[in-house]
Amino acid sequence: MVLPTLEKNNIEKITILLPQILKQEVMQLKESLHVSMNSIYQVAIAEYVAKKKREKLRAEALMMVDEYNTNPEILELIEFEEDLDEE
Repeated sequence: MVLPTLEKNNIEKITILLPQILKQEVMQLKESLHVSMNSIYQVAIAEYVAKKKREKLRAEALMMVDEYNTNPEILELIEFEEDLDEE
């Protein structure tokens, strides 16, 4: 995932708490990838946010499918359209 270039006025410093084992794993990843820990955290958070957005969108789509299949007004319109197509 490629993150947009950050401008100094568009960034905010935050503090997070991590289990030591996770921090050590991130440090090892940093060394093997030759990137900063900050960039790993940014990518991880951005990917997490994108995943949650996809999950929310999927859940909303499933709700719409259910609505489409059970809403009496929609079902009536579908039947009406099918009747028009048969003519």
